[in-house]
Amino acid sequence: MNRAFVSLYLIIVLSILLLGLALNKFWDEVNPPQALDPAVVDLIELLEQSLQKNSDPNKQMLLAKETAKLKYKATLVSVENFSRTAIAEKIKQGNVVSVNDEHTNYFYKRLAKTDDILVLAYPSELNNRSELYAVFIVVFYGAIAGVVFLWVWPLTRDLARLSQHTQQIGKEGRPITIAISTRSVLYPFANVFNAMATRLDELMRLQKEMTLAVSHELRTPLARMKFALAMTEEQELPVSLQRQLAGINRDIAEMESLINSFLAYAAFDQQSQQLNQREGHIQDLVRDIIARLTSHQENHINIEVRDETAEQAVVCEWSLMQTAIQNLIHNALGYAKTSIRVTLKVTTTHFMIAVEDDGPGVPEDQQTRVFESFVRIYSELTNRSGFGLGLALVKRIMDWHLGDAICSRSVLGGAKFTLTWPR
Repeated sequence: MNRAFVSLYLIIVLSILLLGLALNKFWDEVNPPQALDPAVVDLIELLEQSLQKNSDPNKQMLLAKETAKLKYKATLVSVENFSRTAIAEKIKQGNVVSVNDEHTNYFYKRLAKTDDILVLAYPSELNNRSELYAVFIVVFYGAIAGVVFLWVWPLTRDLARLSQHTQQIGKEGRPITIAISTRSVLYPFANVFNAMATRLDELMRLQKEMTLAVSHELRTPLARMKFALAMTEEQELPVSLQRQLAGINRDIAEMESLINSFLAYAAFDQQSQQLNQREGHIQDLVRDIIARLTSHQENHINIEVRDETAEQAVVCEWSLMQTAIQNLIHNALGYAKTSIRVTLKVTTTHFMIAVEDDGPGVPEDQQTRVFESFVRIYSELTNRSGFGLGLALVKRIMDWHLGDAICSRSVLGGAKFTLTWPR
């Protein structure tokens, strides 16, 4: 509101000033103002003629009588009292010259064929006029400010309502459309916005229904297949058939993992972004995650934890942060050759967690794309199974924490994933 009001007000005021100056200059060129008031010039000529016709040697007294009833004070000054300046030269040549100071207007005229200069002094009334002019200027620009405010306020009010409503789209229990007066400038935009909001609500509802349908329709036949395979374990079957059944069992487990990952991602997508952040020590969480993930690890991979927090507490949504760290360490275990390094750090402005390994790493042109949904960089590796949702969840969690997830090259030779969020 303040920014829109000030910017529009300055544009209007500057436009008025510039246009006024330009038009005033144009008018002066078309109709130049007169240098002197004709009435003053006529008065000087009358006084000059009166002095020339009268033979009284005391012209000063005669001049005082002629102007006694006038506001002008007239005196005679010798031409020798004027220095050699441009204005003095004009006066000596017989021109009528006007000079002003803060309180008085002076008019000079050399009497013809004499060395006397007629001086008329008239007190200026600009002070009263200037005060009135200042009041007029304040009222004028105040009126402009009022008009600008009356135009900007409804616009900014409706924009604020649209902004707040946009942030509420997708949350359950919130109205889908927004009502704006038909007289508003934003009424056509509000209609388009309402149509978009309705369409988004329909798409989200369809996505939720599809998620529930997929989970129900796939879990049931998978459960029957697992039960049938479990029944065959008690039977003596040929080795080749047992291998085929074991392969089927792995495929079923992979499909179940896909369903669980998809449901988890959908749940995160629908989850409210209101976080329940609390203080705690991230070191304990990281060690617990490492212990659980390595308990069934066949390959011996060294995991180094560098704690640079100096025992400072970390503030986050712990359930979400556990998911993010677990996904990063799980990925590192799948790609690392011999070692993984986890670094914990607390700065004056941010919390930071970095997970790096000595695996194949992520190509530079894929380091941003790797956080997209269903993206797998090394899908051809036989020792890796996944569906490209883990890092997408990590990115979503960091967005909710107003932080960032960055992929880069590690000094160990592999990939380095860094999570940062503000304190």
